[in-house]
Amino acid sequence: MINDIQISTHFKLREFQCRCCGLVKLSPRLLRMLEKLREAARVPLVVTSGYRCPNHNRHVGGAPRSLHLDGCAADILAAPSAQKHLFAIAKSIGFSQVICGDYKKYLHLEYIN
Repeated sequence: MINDIQISTHFKLREFQCRCCGLVKLSPRLLRMLEKLREAARVPLVVTSGYRCPNHNRHVGGAPRSLHLDGCAADILAAPSAQKHLFAIAKSIGFSQVICGDYKKYLHLEYIN
């Protein structure tokens, strides 16, 4: 499988690839922050959206200047019961923005480079 490379203790490169074209742009800082979140939360993190190419970002209705386009944002699955806990940890780690997703199925995590 393309991009099936372990890039950190808990993540593979393919988790961050664009869903439409397979390209990847990933900030090393974002990866380190997600690892810290994973370790502190002590639960697996499932990345539902990492890098988005411009076409995919438009297709999913992403913001024109979305940090997904730069590899500085990720969305992770998060049960409603875990969101408050994950939100607090993510903010303490230094994510500049943590947003609860539609229907409370995910968290959007980003930092401004």
